[in-house]
Amino acid sequence: MLKINEIYKNLRLDLPDNILRGESKVILGFSGGPDSRLLLDFLSNSIKNSKNNLIVAHVNYKLRENESDKDENLVTNICKNENLLLEKHVHILDKNSKGIQEKARKIRLDFFRDLSIKYRTNKIFLGHNYNDHVETIMLNIIRGSGLNGLEGIKIKNKIKIEENTLEIFRPLIKIKKPLIEEICNKKKLKFVVDSSNKKNDYSRNKLRNQIIPEIEKINPKFLDSVNSLSILIKKSKSKKKIKFGKYKGIEISEGIKLLSDEYSKLRINSFLGRTHYEMFENILLGNSLSQNLPENIRLFRHDDNLVFEDLSEKKIKLELNKKISIPGKTTLSQDFQIITRVINKPQNIKQTNKNLIYINEKYYDQNLYIRIRNNGDRINSISNIYTRVKKVLSNYKNLKDKKNALILESNNEILWIVGIKQSISSYVEKNNKKVLEIKLLENPI
Repeated sequence: MLKINEIYKNLRLDLPDNILRGESKVILGFSGGPDSRLLLDFLSNSIKNSKNNLIVAHVNYKLRENESDKDENLVTNICKNENLLLEKHVHILDKNSKGIQEKARKIRLDFFRDLSIKYRTNKIFLGHNYNDHVETIMLNIIRGSGLNGLEGIKIKNKIKIEENTLEIFRPLIKIKKPLIEEICNKKKLKFVVDSSNKKNDYSRNKLRNQIIPEIEKINPKFLDSVNSLSILIKKSKSKKKIKFGKYKGIEISEGIKLLSDEYSKLRINSFLGRTHYEMFENILLGNSLSQNLPENIRLFRHDDNLVFEDLSEKKIKLELNKKISIPGKTTLSQDFQIITRVINKPQNIKQTNKNLIYINEKYYDQNLYIRIRNNGDRINSISNIYTRVKKVLSNYKNLKDKKNALILESNNEILWIVGIKQSISSYVEKNNKKVLEIKLLENPI
């Protein structure tokens, strides 16, 4: 016999007391499907003064033509009959566009964020169930996920959107889909069935409708087996500590949060997904030395430090193939300037400034260019012996951005690896009366 009261009682154990007491408003993502319908019933029967403390949120993407509008109408009628506050948002999506599921997810989260500001609450409830959890793990395995992906969907987690942090609750994650539908039917809760779920256009639908049923023929308890794996992963990860830098001694999950916060400071309007959190994990575990994040940000490990590098600032450098003014100033970017002048030969050519060189007078009337190094570049390092620039740079362990090292050249002859090494070809000769002074100015005012 189905004991709905017992099920609801067990679900309440995962809810904070302040929510149950009605001390905090909550936002419920309500599609009208059986999962969110049951969650609506559960919350309205569990939260004190739910008519004032429960905000129902519905998004209509207009993806299924009239069917989408019917879903919206049902949601509207349910909330009206139960005297619940409803917030609706219409955002038309092109069903043929790439990455449509991720786009829809971002739209939902932005909508939740806006509502959280309006109602001064960051508590968001979603109707993900046990089957969704297992399907997510399977999809992550197929895509070659790391350990984070094998955890599946968490019953509770936090998502940062711009300067706002949403606290996500998924009470139904322990309940299987057939039981949810059974409870809805038993309680005569009206819900809609998304017809697109029967189509195998998306990987999740194909997994749900075709692959998992075939596996269950071999192992009827397959879903439980995958969930057990998820539990083991969570337990093993909870014991892992970071062993370097300012992150030393803290758990991986906390390290990921810290990195996420740092990234958000650099790119306020950006969005991080599950894949990006796995990138953080790989860096922290030492499985990777660098990762490329959204919005032209690169995260890399340098000794015992983690560095966020803004690659957008290097775009100007990457496009460099600038002719140098002789004499005069040549602006390379907002960060760099080349200054040249013709002067009398100094008595002491040797100097300690790595950003200053003197070169042979024969280059006065030749065209000089600044560019980024290329593969195969060679510099005359010993008389008539040319060394690969890549090898020269490899000896400079503290040089972070070796790929974008600046090269000064004339007639395809490298004269200077800027700030690193001067070519013998450009050395000042004894009979030179004048020399060309070249200086790299960093961060000019």
